Amino acid sequence: MFPLFSILNKGKKSISLDLRKNEANEIFKKLVKKSDVILENFVKGTMEKWGLGYDILKEINPKLIYAKISGFGNEGLDAYTSKTAFDIIIQAESGILDALGFTEGPPRLPIGDYTAGHIAAIGISQALYHREKTSKGQFIDISMHDVMASINIRAQAREFVSLSKNLDIGSKFLPVYNQYNTKDGKRLVLTTLTEKQWKRLCNEVLKKPELLKDKRFDNMIKRFSYVEELDDIVKIWSESLTIDDAIEKLEAVRIPCGKVLTLNEVYQHSNLQARGMLYDQFNFSKWGVEKATIPGPLIKFSETRGTVESIGPEFGANNREIYIDLLGYTEENLKKFTREKVI
Repeated sequence: MFPLFSILNKGKKSISLDLRKNEANEIFKKLVKKSDVILENFVKGTMEKWGLGYDILKEINPKLIYAKISGFGNEGLDAYTSKTAFDIIIQAESGILDALGFTEGPPRLPIGDYTAGHIAAIGISQALYHREKTSKGQFIDISMHDVMASINIRAQAREFVSLSKNLDIGSKFLPVYNQYNTKDGKRLVLTTLTEKQWKRLCNEVLKKPELLKDKRFDNMIKRFSYVEELDDIVKIWSESLTIDDAIEKLEAVRIPCGKVLTLNEVYQHSNLQARGMLYDQFNFSKWGVEKATIPGPLIKFSETRGTVESIGPEFGANNREIYIDLLGYTEENLKKFTREKVI
């Protein structure tokens, strides 16, 4: 797992510190004095049990931004806020597994973990901006369950779109919004969410202007009732062409479309390469890995472009740098901490 850990934690530094020990507590508090942000994802009450909850730490550093990511949040029902939760639990309890049609097996991607992390980063940025204006720090409570429930559009649609209540939650939902096979064994995605796109698809791609006169399809709401019929029509067209020919015809008339890439094809994407999203210069040979591609910075700033300078560190790799250079401890202190398993 270490190569994957290194990819997920690129550019970070690592120290070892056993917060259950009193001396480690004091070291941590010294770090807090020099920190802008603390981010933790322990079960509710864990940091408080160690005497390191927000109420204590904000007295040490009133400008501290303290962000907590947990399965069901810090506020709420004790039956949930005290639960240990992982991505699979959150995807299940937010209806995401059902919305994606997974009736057996685990989630294929840890979207609960990733999305909660992204939302936390946004929250921290907002809190830092607020601190810039007011000089006040604050506590940020991020619930993975909140985040996943908020992106479950299918669950929301059931409340106010009457048609959706008649559809199987795992079924095709939007008209002409699907994957379609092509003649060369590839898969194509395309969609027509506007009336202009729908008309161009019928007239210029499918060459079936009669569809525009068909009363079943003469507006988007009606087309919701004929998803399967429309997919069958598009399928006949797509299976007569290679993926490249299909894409060319769709793009020529500005119909949104794309190729369904395999896991092995994703990192060959020309635009990912052009945007500097693929770093493969790091050496993973000691773990028996020939090559590992690391994603680059997601946000492109004009003034602070950003880069990937290092892979994720091994556990405690930066102890000397942090404890001696930053906090002022001595070599003898580190030897003592190591001997006593404080670090």
